Amino acid sequence: VRIVTPSSRLAMPEISIGLYPDVGASWFLSRLPGKLGLFLGLTGAHMNGRDALDLGLADRFLLDEQQDELLEGLLQLNWQEQTDMQLNSLLKALAQEATGQWPEAQWLPRRGQIDEWLDVGDVRCAWRALSQLRDHTDPLLRRAGKTLNEGCPLTAHLVWEQIQRARHLSLAQVFQMEYTLSLNCCRHPEFSEGVRARLIDKDQQPHWHWQDINLIPEAVVQAHFHKVWEGRHPLADLSDY
Repeated sequence: VRIVTPSSRLAMPEISIGLYPDVGASWFLSRLPGKLGLFLGLTGAHMNGRDALDLGLADRFLLDEQQDELLEGLLQLNWQEQTDMQLNSLLKALAQEATGQWPEAQWLPRRGQIDEWLDVGDVRCAWRALSQLRDHTDPLLRRAGKTLNEGCPLTAHLVWEQIQRARHLSLAQVFQMEYTLSLNCCRHPEFSEGVRARLIDKDQQPHWHWQDINLIPEAVVQAHFHKVWEGRHPLADLSDY
């Protein structure tokens, strides 16, 4: 049961470190409404608890101060009989107490405009469209545009490609694809440079090897999706489930 609160923040900000939205993000971003998954992957934009519920990434909204009450309620449940019914009743009662304190929805109200901006033929066009948001009057969109504009152009290519591919993959296949992507990201300079700039030196000034999204060779992008080991995939057994 996925619970969010007024202080919850969800994001996949790998555009800022030269990686890609990992840990299964290929799966859930590719299944969000319209172009929202692509937008969130390209901009690293934050979602609040209301957004998570709206987009199917959370199940219940509770207040931060309800944690002790939730834990106490869980201790009181009879876990040997009608567990699902009892648990649902507990969570429903707590959620009703939190009604009226949901944060304002951020991304569903903006979906129509986002879908229009990202109704483009390739990632270069998407980059140009979203980069222009850095001067937008809407602070949420302005921040998204700024993050993209300062982000890694190679990551944008990977986001575009991974979301296109993941739409037709099983969850097991998604993890297998992401394993390959992760290894290949470690073989190229962008990830190490992004980590240096954001997390080690913290100068916030990454010097990307490919600074122009239009000049990144397609062969480099596709190479990230090709295995770099011999024989059987290390996660091949996932497909048995």
